[in-house]
Amino acid sequence: MKSRQRNVTKAMDAVEELCWEWVRWCVTRKFYMRPPGQSILARLQPSKSGKEPNGRNDADLQYFNMAVHTLGDMPKHQDAFAAFMVYYMGEGEVVKRAADKLGVSRSTFYERVKKFAVAAQSMSVSIKRVHEKHFGAADGIAAPQSISHVK
Repeated sequence: MKSRQRNVTKAMDAVEELCWEWVRWCVTRKFYMRPPGQSILARLQPSKSGKEPNGRNDADLQYFNMAVHTLGDMPKHQDAFAAFMVYYMGEGEVVKRAADKLGVSRSTFYERVKKFAVAAQSMSVSIKRVHEKHFGAADGIAAPQSISHVK
């Protein structure tokens, strides 16, 4: 029983690490996600480190990004998507306030975040499998080999 619990905990840790890696990846790609807002004082200060460099263009993170936004477009996942985005991209939003806006308790809020993350990770694996079946495995997202419906 404890072994199973440890495996579940490890799996959840891996999913959470994937989510935080996705957040870092999104921040470096302004065309995927708008950059987080800055206060007026922060904008007046010169940058100490310069602009953050582009992250690695990881195909797995692209699949995860597709899964997150696909699930977010589904009506049955919209509340969980809202919780997920507040938790990971919330720009300092207080969880208690966000949970109140959704009309749920904090524990329910966190449960929705976890379930959405697991669903997105699972869907990203499926998207990757379908892509590789149709276009073959490659480094990054490969272009189609041939398009038969184009004249």
